[in-house]
Parts: sequence; C-alpha cells; structure tokens
Amino acid sequence: MKSLASADVLSETRDRILRVRPEDRAIWGKMTATQMVRHLGLACEVTLGERVAEPVIRPMPKVVKFVALRSGLQWPKNLKTTKELVRALDEDCSAEFDELVAVAIGKMEKLAGGARCVESHPMFGPMTAGDWMRWGYLHADHHLRQFGR
Repeated sequence: MKSLASADVLSETRDRILRVRPEDRAIWGKMTATQMVRHLGLACEVTLGERVAEPVIRPMPKVVKFVALRSGLQWPKNLKTTKELVRALDEDCSAEFDELVAVAIGKMEKLAGGARCVESHPMFGPMTAGDWMRWGYLHADHHLRQFGR
C-alpha cells in the first residue's frame, strides 16, 4: 500500500502536485485547482497540529477507518470535509498559485519527514504514524485524481 513513508511515493506525489495548473478543471466536486492545492496544505496543517479541526459529532466505526486506509479501494467522490477546512478556503488568500503549491508540498514533506502529528483524525479517530502516512498519500491522491493528475 502506498504511503508517504516511501521516498518513491513521496516523490511521485510531489511530481503530480507540480503538474497541476491553475486553469485545470475538476472532474468532480466544486473546488478550483487553486483551492485544491490550498486544501492539501491546510489539511496537512491539521495533521501537524498547526490548525485545529474539531472531531465530527459521531466518530466513524473502526471498520470504516480500516476500509478507508487499508482496503486499497479508492475514496468515493464528493466526500465531505471538516467545517474548519471549508471555512479556511473561504478566507482571503493573497498567495499566488505557485506559492500554494510550494506550501502544500512543504507541509506534505514535513509530515513525511516524521514530524509529530496530532493523535486523532477528525473523522477516523486515533491515528498512528503509519496511519497518517497512509492518509497523507490517499488524501493527496484523491484530490489529484479529482483534477486528472
């Protein structure tokens, strides 16, 4: 299973992010390419404890976490995100596209480099370092596929 713990997977994911262009159109969902790369960076900030996202009211059963992280199935399209990340995308952002790409890659590399992560995912609950590495890949992959990358 692919994970950001693998240098090859990290490099492949970084290259895919670098191929995204601001004019790319989503195959599904409402985000623009700019919002998507910003979302990738913001989500890593939650993982790294740099931004807070409250747990969802009802945590998912452990089997859902297992299926999401370990089954090998692609995540469904149009998954809901936390309200904090939705609000964060609505905040004014003066950063240029290339800067947002650099931030997303930098946060992903920080995560992959063994930075301390928060103990719990807002939807999946308690997470190990391995869980976070797998999530980091799957989350980026989900959104990169959303834009045909």
